[in-house]
Formats: sequence, structure tokens, C-alpha cells
Amino acid sequence: MQGFPGHPAAMLLVEDDPVEVRLLQEALAAIMHDMELRAHRDGREALAFLRHEAPYQHVPRPALILLSLKLPGLTGHQLLAELKRDPALQPIPALVFTNSQSPQDIRQSYELGANSYLLKPFGFEQLVEMMHVTTVYWLQVVTPAPPFPSRRH
Repeated sequence: MQGFPGHPAAMLLVEDDPVEVRLLQEALAAIMHDMELRAHRDGREALAFLRHEAPYQHVPRPALILLSLKLPGLTGHQLLAELKRDPALQPIPALVFTNSQSPQDIRQSYELGANSYLLKPFGFEQLVEMMHVTTVYWLQVVTPAPPFPSRRH
């Protein structure tokens, strides 16, 4: 899996349900051992992590972001909008990972710049398969965008 030089591939999961976090950890462990999964429970905390604010100044940026729509603090849609407005974060693929099949949620997610909209599967085996396909595609097949130059005014 490609990550940053000297670091394993890293994924950020923004999810407030600890059961969902644990299931995803187990699914990823079943398919790869070199994936670092960071999980944050709310959008504000995730944004601080991604922007390298204290206490996250020295953590590598993830190669992939999975985010739930229903979050405390910033909602998933609000977080997505912030990610895609920030030139430093915009190149990181942001995948909505949710139970919502609402056409409005799907449309809004893509309008805000989601790279994919994934419906959480109901069974563990389906979750493992989804994570396998997702990580192979985003971390092995796709050529990632280089970091955008920062725009300082």
C-alpha cells in the first residue's frame, strides 16, 4: 500500500460510533497489516488532526479519509466542505461512509466534493470485501494528487 515516504499507508475514519470504528479496524486487519487507521469521533477533532493543529503537529496526513455524515461538532457534510475548501487538504480522497440512502445526502456529498459515497454493508464479510476493493482502488490503482501549493495571502 502506498503511503507517505517512510510511513505506512494511513486512513482517517471520522465516526462517532465506537462499534463501527471497531468493525472497520477488524475488517482492515483482516486484509492488510501495514494500514494505520486513525479514528476521530467528531468533525472538529478530525479537522484539527488534518491541519496538524496541537497536539497533532507531527502526525502524517492520511492517504484516505472515510467520514460518516452524522457527527457531533461538524457534521460530515460540513467537514467535507471544509476539506474541499482547504488547498492543503483538498487532494486527499474523502469518501462518505454512511447508512444514509437519501438522494439528498448523496447529491449534497458529491456537490461538496466527495470522491465516493459508500453505503455501510450489513455483514462483516461484506465490510471486509468493501474495504479490500476500496483500499486497492484508492491506495494501489489511483495515482494520488501531489500536495497543492499553499495559497498564502
